[in-house]
Amino acid sequence: MIRGGREIEDHFECLWDLFRSIPSLEIEGASVLDEFYWLNKDDPNYSLQRATVSRGQDAHTDGLFTLTDKAQKELLAIFLASREEMENKRIDEAFGKEFLNSNFWLYWRTMFAFQEWHSALEMKLYLHRFIHHISGLPDFSALKFTKYNQYESLVLPLCKWLEEQGVAFRYGVEVTDVDFEIQPGCKQATRIHWQEGSIAGRVDLGTDDLVFMTIGSLTENSDQGDHHTPARLDEGPAPAWNLWRRIAAKDVAFGRPDVFGGNIPATKWESATITTLDARIPEYIRKVAKRDPFSGKVVTGGIVTAKDSSWLLSWTVNRQPHFKRQPSDQIVVWLYCLFVDKPGDFVKKPMQACTGEEITQEWL
Repeated sequence: MIRGGREIEDHFECLWDLFRSIPSLEIEGASVLDEFYWLNKDDPNYSLQRATVSRGQDAHTDGLFTLTDKAQKELLAIFLASREEMENKRIDEAFGKEFLNSNFWLYWRTMFAFQEWHSALEMKLYLHRFIHHISGLPDFSALKFTKYNQYESLVLPLCKWLEEQGVAFRYGVEVTDVDFEIQPGCKQATRIHWQEGSIAGRVDLGTDDLVFMTIGSLTENSDQGDHHTPARLDEGPAPAWNLWRRIAAKDVAFGRPDVFGGNIPATKWESATITTLDARIPEYIRKVAKRDPFSGKVVTGGIVTAKDSSWLLSWTVNRQPHFKRQPSDQIVVWLYCLFVDKPGDFVKKPMQACTGEEITQEWL
């Protein structure tokens, strides 16, 4: 199963500074960064068909942004605005219909999973972060991908190296709270509280200890459906979000978690993994991707968006095999939809009510 994947680019400076020191599991004597660099130099990523209509026909976005003068001015105004001017505004309050009907917005919203009701400030910050990739937005030529899924290509080499350095991973332990000593100009974590099954414990911290916390996780409380069962929307309790709420209650500087997690219907998200067993399906993938999905090289080069889908469905096939132990005659497809509560075009149900089989039917 794939939860999703980070769209990687050249300027993930911290990531690459880390992985130049982590040995590759694939190539003896090379780092993970070496392996990644050589792969993407030999097999550069780009899409040959970014969007489709009418069941797999080219949507002819043709690399164009279709931004009117008015839409361009809105985009520039938001880029130049202060953060304070964008706070507490929705995207559809900062942009008009001409922008929201443009190819630019189609590329952007499906690449970054943005909704019209999401934060205009977040939109502004993403524009700042990825301004150097605007020219590569229509065909994903700005992006790079790992050989396998990112767990096997990035997480496993890092975990192996850390274990060799003496790091002990403990799973199934829930951190319930963190104590702080808060003084003017200084906030220091002093104790971690945790729960492991029925056992409660704590770890006292000194001035030389470092604490890294994951709070407000996108995948917190995620539920897995299957071929015959829809995924369930789990609205709580949510340990990582509740940890953030407890920390935020100690000092306003620790943020306002309910701005991000207080409206589940507006922030819920669903994706699906499809494994092809029918030999007829890869030929349809080839027609859309315009590449052989069994080549071991780039296939779709990023997501393909079905522009006229009621779900606004996007799907991708990365280099195959996507998992090291994947059978050679299978293709692994990942898809997601922005409108999970709208009825589909073939399966007349919302994605969130669909089984894996029904999601696959809608995609096909």
